[in-house]
Amino acid sequence: MSDNDTTMAQTNFASRSQSADSAADFSSDAGALAYANRQLDELVAAMRYKLEKHITGWPGDDRELDTHEALRHLLRDISFGHAAYMEADYANPNLTKMSGTSRVQFQLPSPDCVYHSAVLHGDYRYRLRGNRGSACVFQLTVYSGHACDLVGWKTQSMINNFDAPEQLAPEREVEIVLSRERPADLGNALWLELPEGPCELHSRQYYADWQSEKPADLVLTVDDQPFPAQLLDRPTAETRFHRLVDLLRVHTDFYRAGVQAHLDADPVEIAELKIPGAFEGTNYFPGHFRCQPDQAVIIETDDPDSLYWNTALFQMQYEPGDWWARMSSLNGQQVHTDADGKIRIVCSWQDPGVPNWLDASGRVLHLIAYRFFRAARTPAQPRLTTVPLAEVRAHLPANTPTVTPAERRALLERRLVSVYRRRCGDF
Repeated sequence: MSDNDTTMAQTNFASRSQSADSAADFSSDAGALAYANRQLDELVAAMRYKLEKHITGWPGDDRELDTHEALRHLLRDISFGHAAYMEADYANPNLTKMSGTSRVQFQLPSPDCVYHSAVLHGDYRYRLRGNRGSACVFQLTVYSGHACDLVGWKTQSMINNFDAPEQLAPEREVEIVLSRERPADLGNALWLELPEGPCELHSRQYYADWQSEKPADLVLTVDDQPFPAQLLDRPTAETRFHRLVDLLRVHTDFYRAGVQAHLDADPVEIAELKIPGAFEGTNYFPGHFRCQPDQAVIIETDDPDSLYWNTALFQMQYEPGDWWARMSSLNGQQVHTDADGKIRIVCSWQDPGVPNWLDASGRVLHLIAYRFFRAARTPAQPRLTTVPLAEVRAHLPANTPTVTPAERRALLERRLVSVYRRRCGDF
């Protein structure tokens, strides 16, 4: 299947705002306020567009909860969009966190991963320096264009710790140059190619062992940094403001297509979906299920000898919910594998006392996603079976271990501490 054959192809997600060419009168308070209100009207229209697309037209299983979460998600997206795009300055780059406990959860983020992004431009040369940490997967990707307009968005260059195991070894000090041309004086530094014009750097740190792997500590700078920073003028201010407006609209459309793909999936067997521009080297399997308080959904799959894999529950805002204080995700290092090589995960409102439990309490309709990174063979499609909660043990191997309430609480406490140790709560 080609990228263009999918519902997630970038050509479906174009920006629509236009730079204002109307006259602006800054000679009086009234003129300045009128100009500012015109800008604000564009933002409010984008906010209303986003709310409508997040609230209407979806199944009504959890409508009140979905509405509350949609309002929160809108503010989270504005928070991220303001920091990452409206404040972005090509000559003063900044790594902005794309996911966190209270900041934003943006477009099906994995609870295992800490994401950062930076808005860059091919006319500059940048340098990323510091300690790479020890996350299981450390990947840096440069994309052409900006994520507030996905038309033309494509991978320009990429490096990770599997392709450069020595230079990106755990806890190693690294230096990475980002430029259009490979520098003659690169020395021992790594190089990431930039395209002409606007582009973005995305950093992904996927943690398999939440208790021991350490976060990166990196600083992004521009060579020949100009001082002082340039003050805002009208073209610059409007360009940055429209990035925020476009981000809200474009990623609303992306969200809508993504969630619909989950809902369109077979409720018994989850097929793979191609997502252009996503985590390079990953097979995605998005699905959904419904679970009542007296039911359990058992999901069966196996590990196709991938370098890393995970699964997580998501709500209707394309977020993994309060994953730091809920058992809403598992990865290949955290799961129990049965003697037959199968991995069986139980989703239910109440804890059934099994190792591989995902907490489905509080809502009926759930989205679920599997990610397999660099699988040695084509991953099998995860299979879902709904059973009475009281009979869940009868549908699992007889030797499935038992997890006591005290053990589960201790696990959740370690999970919460690890989230802050990995700086997931930082802005």
